[in-house]
Amino acid sequence: NGGEHRLMLLLAWIWAFSLATGRADKIHDAMYKNLDASPCVRLLTKDGEIGCNTEGRVQGVLRLLDREHESIFTNPPKGKAAVVIPQALFNQTIVEKLSARVDLAGILVVSAGEFPPYFSPDEKQPQSFMAKARGQITYDWNPSGDIEAFKFKRYGFAIVAISEGDSQVAIDNAKQNENKQNMNEFEPFMAEFNYPMYASGNSIDCLADATCLPLGGFSVWTSLQHLNKSAPPQPIVLATAMLDSSAFFHDLAFGANAYQSSVVSLLGAITALGRLNSSSDHGCQAGNETEKRIVAAFFQGEQFGYIGSRRFARDLAVGLKCDKHSARYRDFCLNPYKPSTLYTYFNLSNIESIVEVGQVGNIENSALYIHRESTISTPQDITQTNILSDIAYKAAAGLPFTLTNASNTLLSLPPSSIPSFLEARGLETNPSPPSEAGIGGIHIAGHDDRFLNPFFHSRFDKNITGEALTNLCEVSKLIARTLYAAAGGNPASTCQARVDDVVDCEEIRILFTCLVLDFGCDLASRYMYSSSSGPMSHYTSVFYLIDPPRIGGVPRFLMELLNEKLKIRNGFGASFHDAVDPVLQFDYPSDKWRIRQGESWSDNITNVPSRVFTEANWAFDIETRLFRKEDPKVQSIMLGLGLGLTILAGAVAFVAQPHILQKFKI
Repeated sequence: NGGEHRLMLLLAWIWAFSLATGRADKIHDAMYKNLDASPCVRLLTKDGEIGCNTEGRVQGVLRLLDREHESIFTNPPKGKAAVVIPQALFNQTIVEKLSARVDLAGILVVSAGEFPPYFSPDEKQPQSFMAKARGQITYDWNPSGDIEAFKFKRYGFAIVAISEGDSQVAIDNAKQNENKQNMNEFEPFMAEFNYPMYASGNSIDCLADATCLPLGGFSVWTSLQHLNKSAPPQPIVLATAMLDSSAFFHDLAFGANAYQSSVVSLLGAITALGRLNSSSDHGCQAGNETEKRIVAAFFQGEQFGYIGSRRFARDLAVGLKCDKHSARYRDFCLNPYKPSTLYTYFNLSNIESIVEVGQVGNIENSALYIHRESTISTPQDITQTNILSDIAYKAAAGLPFTLTNASNTLLSLPPSSIPSFLEARGLETNPSPPSEAGIGGIHIAGHDDRFLNPFFHSRFDKNITGEALTNLCEVSKLIARTLYAAAGGNPASTCQARVDDVVDCEEIRILFTCLVLDFGCDLASRYMYSSSSGPMSHYTSVFYLIDPPRIGGVPRFLMELLNEKLKIRNGFGASFHDAVDPVLQFDYPSDKWRIRQGESWSDNITNVPSRVFTEANWAFDIETRLFRKEDPKVQSIMLGLGLGLTILAGAVAFVAQPHILQKFKI
């Protein structure tokens, strides 16, 4: 009947549509090769845009630029080009030259060939803006860098790093195009980039438009002693390390030396002191029984204006008035957002000294150096710094390296979190002793007046091995000894030996492996619900207001590790702290970030003491893919054949029509 007939037609149509869709997917997969690509993305500061983006989908002819193929400069394609460059040649000079001479759709940096001897996309004077804002003297710490940082330039085309597994196909396609170009033939192999970034202008504007988010994340801190507000406040010896790193391609910010070597060395020291028991025979206190409180902090977002340390120092200085507590999570303040309020158990004026661990993955001539700040330090700070330095020198006795002062020509620190605390003292509402005695601060690093790391803030800073890895354990011993003695622990050699005994070199090796080489390691898997395998990027990413249990990644790993190692000693384990630029505050009624009001610089963006880094929102379907385009001549021939067949079919139908009508009596 008619109903059955219509149902059969519907089922037939569904079957045909499914078949066509499946074939379309297969055709799509056959036409396009999606590449495993790590993009350069659009960041914004208060001064404008940096990084990369595309205006929607952009296509270009694949061309190769290496030591044997340079015709892209003399004979570029008529339209846009997608240039394949080996990793050893990728630098600011090449990109500037290409962008000046070629209409670029994008650049594909392939993981093939040798490493460059050195490469840093950062400034010669890293974080020079912050140094000048703080009143520090700037130095060319980074000899591999540029006067103007490569990673802070703006590019209106895509730049992507291609994984090792997909690099060869890009190279092969580009080489075939080069051969075609040499024979004046059509170049069929193309690349398509889709990296639209929704923010434009500057970071203040995009935050107001909700087209970007502030950079940041979560710092992690702990104390070896219990927190007790009813007890008299203890002077604090603060140990710090920078938790994040940076790179031109944010997904590849592995930061083995800068600064995971610092993180691992400090973790090794603080967990060792957590294991240190008292010894009445030798008069050695336990790690959590020293006269002064030992606090360790791992600051997030430090590579973008010392976000984590500035936020932490400011919060210690001004205190907290929580307008809305969480009913679900203990010590969680909803307004203003604080993932934990435990930091209110002490304040900035309690900090007596700071020991910061810098880049210690490269140590030259078995020497470590103490760096100190002079330009923004008070006489009291300098006195405390001298005392702390003497403690560190004595603590280094017997270790397989020398500890010495950095060059006396250096009056300021290399990139450091220490000035964040020196500056924040001006914000204190109720300063109390021992702040009158000043804050001593030393930065311990494996370099003197220049970085030994030739790959500072680049994707090539991805491993340290052999003796350099072994040295991290010895650095941990130095840090543990220094913290113990600075906090009032017995500095006698017998007590130092007991500190050394509880430093676990194998644990330090495992920590480095997990944080740099494989975040899917057994240790990370034990602490995390899920952890991605392979090398871990330590780019800070963007800041979200989220419930504490949802905080993941490396901060969660450190939190769980310290909980396991220290909670039995200190009663709380470790704590998160929000790491978002302290010049920003979240406006709950509008659900947007804005410049903090009531400050001297609130109405003048040029005076804001930060670059206010944000990352643009971007599409969910960003990608790089390769495909083959048919020669226009072939397309013309196919079009002609199609038209010919259409005309022929029409002619046949016209001639056959009378015979069909007669045959079927229509």
